[in-house]
Amino acid sequence: MKNVKESYTDFHVSHNPKHVYPSEWLIRTLLGNYPNLSLDKNKYNKARILDAGFGDGRNWPLLRNAGFNIHGLEITEKIVALGLERADALGIPVILRLGTNSAIPFENDYFDYVIASSSCYYVDKGETFSDNLKEYSRVLKPEGVLIATLPAPGGSILDGCLDLGDGHVEIRNDPWGLRNGYVFRQFKSEEDVATTFSPYFDSFSVGHCCDNFYGVQINLFLLVCRKKPAAFPADEKQ
Repeated sequence: MKNVKESYTDFHVSHNPKHVYPSEWLIRTLLGNYPNLSLDKNKYNKARILDAGFGDGRNWPLLRNAGFNIHGLEITEKIVALGLERADALGIPVILRLGTNSAIPFENDYFDYVIASSSCYYVDKGETFSDNLKEYSRVLKPEGVLIATLPAPGGSILDGCLDLGDGHVEIRNDPWGLRNGYVFRQFKSEEDVATTFSPYFDSFSVGHCCDNFYGVQINLFLLVCRKKPAAFPADEKQ
């Protein structure tokens, strides 16, 4: 069985579309106005943003139009190379690097925003989701903003998964066959989201989407939160 890096690389090589379109949830989050969403749109221009797990770069035109300085992270050199080709074709300047959720190759307090669209909950072997959170916190400036999607109960990706404890599960029946054997951090409720992220983040805005796309159920929590000013004391920084 291929590992997830090989599977994702093969997927992006074989599915390398000419045109890309931003995720609806991110359009609504960055540009919409909702009673339970706290996000200052006046701070986007020239802000540094990390697109963690950028995939095919579908969100870059949206981010560019909003004024962000775009950086990206992916798990293999080939996906990074494809991203650079796409950015060149789109005429969008980006800085892309190889890394993982628990090893982000940027300086401490570097980003104003981090986007993790279906990415931050992947947990590498021998690590926990807490390791991911610590790393995301490290690269964000104090009061920097994390914008993420998280697996919610009832989604097809979680069907038949193996419970590993503490919210971690091993994927067994991925509808697309890409992530079987990989460990996810799932979330049971909005309270579970806030409790899990609270060691490093506060000011939580949480949404919940449940969509059925022709037999595949996709249930997600949408999260906007801010890094705590003292979330990463200076003597703990690496």
